[in-house]
Amino acid sequence: MKEQVLADFLADYPMSAKWELSDDLPDEDVLVIEITPPWKMYFDGASYKEGVGAGVVFVTSKGEVLPYSFILTQNCSNNMAEYQALIFGLEIAVDIKQ
Repeated sequence: MKEQVLADFLADYPMSAKWELSDDLPDEDVLVIEITPPWKMYFDGASYKEGVGAGVVFVTSKGEVLPYSFILTQNCSNNMAEYQALIFGLEIAVDIKQ
């Protein structure tokens, strides 16, 4: 089941056919790579009698906390709710990056 979540995410966000890997750099003497500190993502899902919910929390490199919560419309197990939370979190992360 865990593998399916990753497969679903990769299927929803495929690499563009325009992207080509190249080792030919126009000016090899100047190459600057800026590495930004990573963000953290925490996620959880819960299934109970009244419904199913999922939550995602991002912690930025500056310590800012960005919480998100969702009510899922279909009943499912706790594991499926957690997988949905992971998918939501990855989708939000992609949107934030853009």
